[in-house]
Order: sequence, then C-alpha cells, then structure tokens
Amino acid sequence: MNLKKIEFKEIRNYIIYGSGQFVNLLSPLLIAPYVISVCGIEQWGKIGAATSVYIILGIFIDFGSQLLGVKEISSNKNNQEHIRNYLNITYAFRLIVLLCISASCVLFLIVCPNLDFKLYSLGLWSLIAQFFNPIWFYVGTENFKRINKIIVLSKAVYILLVYLIIKEKSDYIYVVFLLGLSNTLVYSYYYFKISKTHGISLLSVSMDKLIVNVKKEFPIVISNLSISVYTNFPILIIKFLLGDFYAGIYKVGDMFLSILRSYLVVFFNVSFPKFCNLYAMNKKDAILYLKKINIVNISLLTLMIIVLYFVSFFFIYRFDISDKLKESFLFCTNFLFISLIIALNIPFYQLLILKNRQKSIARISFLGALIMLVSCYFLSLNFNLKGSIISIYIVETFITVCIIIASLSLKKNE
Repeated sequence: MNLKKIEFKEIRNYIIYGSGQFVNLLSPLLIAPYVISVCGIEQWGKIGAATSVYIILGIFIDFGSQLLGVKEISSNKNNQEHIRNYLNITYAFRLIVLLCISASCVLFLIVCPNLDFKLYSLGLWSLIAQFFNPIWFYVGTENFKRINKIIVLSKAVYILLVYLIIKEKSDYIYVVFLLGLSNTLVYSYYYFKISKTHGISLLSVSMDKLIVNVKKEFPIVISNLSISVYTNFPILIIKFLLGDFYAGIYKVGDMFLSILRSYLVVFFNVSFPKFCNLYAMNKKDAILYLKKINIVNISLLTLMIIVLYFVSFFFIYRFDISDKLKESFLFCTNFLFISLIIALNIPFYQLLILKNRQKSIARISFLGALIMLVSCYFLSLNFNLKGSIISIYIVETFITVCIIIASLSLKKNE
C-alpha cells in the first residue's frame, strides 16, 4: 500500500471538503451579528434553545447512519445490492421516526401553551431536512465535491432568506424554520438523485429487517444521543436558570466551539473511511496513518485556536455594544480551548468504532451526559456562565480519558 499516494489524496479531500465547511463556518458568523442586531440577544437565546432541541431530536432520525452508515457504505463500495438494501432500511426507518416525532411534537406544543408555539412549530422543518440529509452517504463514498455543493447551496439559500425575511424583532420565529427549509430544498434534491441511482424503495423493507437494523445500531444511537445532550442541553439549562439574555451569550460562545467542532467533523469524515479501508488491508499501515494524520490535526487545530482567539478581540471591539455585553462575549472565547480536549480522543474513538465497540462508547457517552446535566445545573446555579463552561471542560475531559483507556485496553486484549 503506497501511503504517499493515500496522503496526497487525503490532502486533496481535506481541501475539497474543508472549503465547503468554510462556508459552513462562515454562515453563523454572517447570521449571528445580523439577527442579534435586529432581534436582540434575548431572542438569539430563544433561537439557540430551539435549535438545540431539534438537533437532539434529529439524532433519532439519523439513528446510526452518521457513523455505522458511513462504515457500511465505505466498506461495501463495490457491492451495489448491499448499498441498496442499507439505503432502503435506513430511509424507511427515518420516515417512521420522522412521522412519530413530528406528531409527538405537535401534540406537546398544543398541550404546553407556555412554549413559543410559532418558533417551535415552524422549527419542525429541521426534522424534515434531517430525513432527506444525504451527506452521510456521500461521506461513505468519499464524494467530497458533492458534499461541498450541498453545503454551499444550502447555506447560501439560508443566508439569503435570513437577510430578506428577518426585518423586525418578532421575526426571530422564522430563523430556525429558514434553516430547516433551506436544508430541505437542497437535501431533498440530492436524496432523489441517490434514490434514482440506487433504486430506493421504502415500501420494500420488511419489519424484520428494520428490527434487526435497530438492534444493531441502537448502542451507537445512545452514544450519539448522549453526545448531543451534553453538547446541546447546557443552553436549555441556562435558559431555565439564568434567562434568555445569558442563553444568548452562551449561544455566541457555543458558536466559537461549533466552528472548531465543524473542523473536527471535516477531519473525522475524511480520515475515517480511509482508516477503515487501510485497516482491512494492513493493520500497521492503518495505525501509522492514524498517528500521522492526528499529529497534523492537533497542530492545525492549535493554530486555528490561537488565530480565532486574537481575531475575536478585534471584532468585538469594533462593535458599539455595552461593556457588559462586550465582557460576556470575550469570556466566551474560553470555549475555544475545549476543542483540543475533543481532538485528543478522535483516533481512539475511530478505533473503537472500527472494532464494533459501540456499547463501550455508548456507556461512556451516557455517563458523560449524566455528568453534564448534574454539573451544568449546579455550577450554573452557583457561578452563572462560568459554571456552564467549567462543566463542559469536566465532561469533555472525562469522556476523552475514558475513550483513551477503553481503546488502550482493547489493544492489550488483542
């Protein structure tokens, strides 16, 4: 196996996929200042809370496709029948879950009049978009050019619609809806292209196949759900304890972290399919590849953190905002350094997935989510926003240490 050729292709994939993710990173930086200036920081907090709710619910629609789906597609590229069957099962299950969750959400909103009905009901479009989302499939086939097109088109439509429609303070109710609508328009187009090419037939899937697939992917769903809870639930706790103003500030800080999480997603999505292929052919080459690529990853991430940290000071002082708001925004730069802790566990996380240790990952993630819920509540109650950030550091450190230990124990048992 020629690693130099692989590394060249890898660099090309990073550049191609990374350029699309640059648009993904740019969109919140274009959206947030505009929406905050028009609607206010409190409304931005409401938007952040609603977005987090639908991200968590979207995990049930994704189920295991973001990880195990990528593995299934990348490991069976030449087996069209296997790919067709997997697509049928995946999207049939997604449709069932979408209908169940949507009906439950509508009922919940009706019986809970205290919730922002328009914001959350319009936000249901986010779940529709998640049903159509084809990006996981293109990651499995390593078609990063196609992923770029999807990202650029969906974000361009979203930014355009926000600037055209959000004109008054009360228009904040449309922000989550516009994101869901933009994604739905673009995702559905590419979903139907995949459907036509691979002959997707949702009605051909038997209940037995669905049950088998659910049992197989359930542990990774618990893991993904736990990860989603400990990354998205803090803003809901802050909204409940401290109010919409501090939820809005937290959302700005989380935006910093999301920028670096998006970079790590690029790294993970490009490196994981190649790692799976290499491991199947030559274990030593695969481990060597994993070591090299992660050293480069952490070096680049450190550079990005330093740049973003100092650039944030420049931008914040250019806006005419109150000292309280300025101080709060500067405090949010503390979110940046969390990404380094997350990056440390990526190679070990990939190894556990490859070895089908989804149950171990699920247990670690579940414990992490519990620690987050308890620590974020009590620390935020006593130390406000400082407490919420401390709780994130505690949880990410706990998860990283546990994943590394689980991976090292796996190697000892081989």
